[in-house]
Amino acid sequence: MKKLAFFALSLFVILSLISCGSKKPAEDTTEPTPPAVEETIEETVEETIDDAVSSAGNEAALAVMDSARQAALDSGADEYYMFKDLEDLYAKIKEKAENGEDVTEDCAELTKKYKALEAYANAQALKAKIDQHEVPALVQAAYDKGSADLDAYELLAQEDESSGDALLEKAASAYASFKTVFATVAKEVAKDARDEALEAKKDADSVKAGVSQKKEYNRAVEIFKKGDASYSMMGFEAAYDHYQEAYSIFMNLYGDIYDKRAAALAAIEAAKKSVEESAAIAEEADLEAPLTGNVDGIEDEDAVLLEEDDYANPEDAEAYLDEDISIGGDAK
Repeated sequence: MKKLAFFALSLFVILSLISCGSKKPAEDTTEPTPPAVEETIEETVEETIDDAVSSAGNEAALAVMDSARQAALDSGADEYYMFKDLEDLYAKIKEKAENGEDVTEDCAELTKKYKALEAYANAQALKAKIDQHEVPALVQAAYDKGSADLDAYELLAQEDESSGDALLEKAASAYASFKTVFATVAKEVAKDARDEALEAKKDADSVKAGVSQKKEYNRAVEIFKKGDASYSMMGFEAAYDHYQEAYSIFMNLYGDIYDKRAAALAAIEAAKKSVEESAAIAEEADLEAPLTGNVDGIEDEDAVLLEEDDYANPEDAEAYLDEDISIGGDAK
């Protein structure tokens, strides 16, 4: 009996194991987790910010470069061959920016080169003023250094690989040297410019510029007075610039009015000749067929047709300017 029960139990266990082994494993129906919406938005925002920062960086860099370029133009740098080379680089950078490329580093480099050329042009302008006078021994070394730095800048400018820093260093050094020299000779330079402007004013007065072109004449006088104000405050470089500008205006007035007066005189001479010829013809006609009595359309010889003009004295239009000036504004 016990054996029978044991056999039955063993059979039940075996059948149970067979039944379990025949079942298929459950399929994994878990769906993959999609990326978080927050992560996608964050990536898009980061890309947009990067593009905006790049665009803003280009705009700022281009603005600084354009400002440096304009300053170079204002200094007269476009008179030098180096300016054309920089303009070629400028056009390439503009094209790259329009294509969406990052040009911040290119702009920074070209900005330095424009600033260097501006300093070079300013240094050359000062040197030209200084060269009109004898350089004092006290500043001869500074003059020599400035000249050497100008030569060094020109050599660097001929090399494509020259950096903006190197160019700027030489040009700025040259400008600083010539400013030192000019500070010593500036008083004499400004005084000579003042004398030249006064002589130009006398020429303008000789053709009555204060009457015929009063507005421009008065503008020159005011600029001259600004020069005196700067001179009296020891602003000799500014004074020089004012005197030079006044000189140019006075000379232009003189030349313009002189030419017009010459043309007018030529016209008057031609008219006088024509009148003389007409008078000769009239005299001949009068001898052949003289008029008698009054004739309609011909006034009496003593008739007054127009009232006599009363012109103001042209000399009253001439502005008075002191011949001499001293520091502190005490003109002599």
